[in-house]
Amino acid sequence: MDRLKTLAWLGCCAALLLLSGCWEQAQQQTDKPVEVLETQIKPLDVADDTVQTRYGRLEITRSTPDMPPDTLLLDGKQVFQEEAFYLSLHQYITQDQRDLVLFGSNCGGTGCPTDQFHLLSLEKDKAPQTITQDAFSAYPEDLKIRADGKSLIMDLGFAAGKRKTAVLLGNELNIVLEAAPKEFLGDENCQWLHTDGLTACAEYRDVDPQCTDPQADFADYLMRGVAGMADYPGFDAAAFNRHCTETCLNGQPVMYETFAKETCSKP
Repeated sequence: MDRLKTLAWLGCCAALLLLSGCWEQAQQQTDKPVEVLETQIKPLDVADDTVQTRYGRLEITRSTPDMPPDTLLLDGKQVFQEEAFYLSLHQYITQDQRDLVLFGSNCGGTGCPTDQFHLLSLEKDKAPQTITQDAFSAYPEDLKIRADGKSLIMDLGFAAGKRKTAVLLGNELNIVLEAAPKEFLGDENCQWLHTDGLTACAEYRDVDPQCTDPQADFADYLMRGVAGMADYPGFDAAAFNRHCTETCLNGQPVMYETFAKETCSKP
């Protein structure tokens, strides 16, 4: 019996030692620092069509004299072209031995309020590579960029009421949509909706005294603007539609403060 007790005690000790070793190993892995790239981010003036990288001079040019600036050249050699689109430079990023240039393409005019973004990757002894995907787009003024460990995080504003983020790890680009709380659109956007939007709603009364669908007669810029607001979680489309119809029927808009609270989530 004593022998069995001794064996049992030794087994328990071995198990405790094993668990202790596993814990120490797990703790060491937890304490291991995250690998961080040396990343520098430099915003570029969109009015400037050139940037000097460590791997050459990048320049926006025209594919032909009658085309908009639709071509990217690196030391005179074409690395990107989107015929008849307007290109613009936004950020110059260095990561250890790699340079990245974030640039946008746009069809031009009020019909294209957002930019389609691209990342040009430049490395020694490697061909230039363009990294993008369809959902990599945003209003240029919404774009915010930062480094996090080995990843590049790009805040793209909102889409369909959710926070839209692009994450670059290596050459892999992923777009992430996350639920976002309602927040005030801001007085500039809300005043625009109240002034331009509701004025157009009131004018629709001359077209249809029944005010069946005031927004059907919106000018293109108004349609695009209201559609763009729908991306923000603080915009209440149902409230805007109701105020638009009431403005059409009454001939005058509701007070701004009421409109702002109900339509734009103003506190």
